[in-house]
Amino acid sequence: MNELTFKRIAYIFLSIVIGVVFIFSAVSKIPTLEQFGWTIVESTFLNWTSAEWFARILIGFELWLGILFITHLWIKRVAIPISFILLIVFSIYLMMVIFTQGNSGNCGCFGEVISMTPLESILKNIALIILILILKLNSIEWKFKYHPIVLIILALVCMAIPIGFNPPESIYITEKDAELKKPIPLSILYNSDKNKAPNIDIRKGHHIITFLSLTCSYCRKAAKRIRIMKNEHPSIPFYAIINGDSTDLDDFMKDTRMTNIEYSIFNGAQEFAMMNNGTNLPTIKWVIDTTLVRESNYLTLDEKEILTWLETKN
Repeated sequence: MNELTFKRIAYIFLSIVIGVVFIFSAVSKIPTLEQFGWTIVESTFLNWTSAEWFARILIGFELWLGILFITHLWIKRVAIPISFILLIVFSIYLMMVIFTQGNSGNCGCFGEVISMTPLESILKNIALIILILILKLNSIEWKFKYHPIVLIILALVCMAIPIGFNPPESIYITEKDAELKKPIPLSILYNSDKNKAPNIDIRKGHHIITFLSLTCSYCRKAAKRIRIMKNEHPSIPFYAIINGDSTDLDDFMKDTRMTNIEYSIFNGAQEFAMMNNGTNLPTIKWVIDTTLVRESNYLTLDEKEILTWLETKN
């Protein structure tokens, strides 16, 4: 094997490695697309709807670039420059995450498959940028008569894959939360012998009360969403009533970072179910004094509606 052949094989192998990383990054994020979109909301100017579509477009882009690197289809003109720009944008975004949230937790760059802090992901991006610059020196580009058409069709298919596997919540038609008017026995919180009473009286005024369990995965999603809303709108009076063993609390808080929400740990299955009306967790209740007026789930909860409700409370 002469030196030229060895270099060609090396560059082909390098291109495949880069392509596999992009594809793995895209595929690993699809199961947790919902939370990836929420992270974008928290660290950018995008709203919930825009972020969930933008997250899917980004993943489609990663998938598309990965295929271009592996097949060498228009790699010099398209794959290398676009991937270089995308990695720079990702790194700037991760710097924003570090600035706003710190360098803790999983940045979601490889979903839940491989946990990486934002800083670790930035270092990964730098390594990829270096490999792409090396590849730019002597990459082999595959072209044929109709390759521009194939390129466009492939891009559309890749964009459609994350949308098809994990559709945005905004495409679903959801019924408006029912208006209620029934008592909620919040005095249980203050009359319990084995649970510490809340530091504030949530039996007076308007509150958005969330019932959570420390071992419920959907409850963790709800906690993350209300944390983001609270950061954006500190005036929203969220309160969490959490059921579970206190030994699980540290892990719950490390994952959700729900440190900006006041909460109570409450144990006692029967009493907890009475306050929650026996419904499945998580539940989010709009409460005026001790009257339940509305219920939402964490996906339909809208901060604009909450703010309007608070403005018209008088």
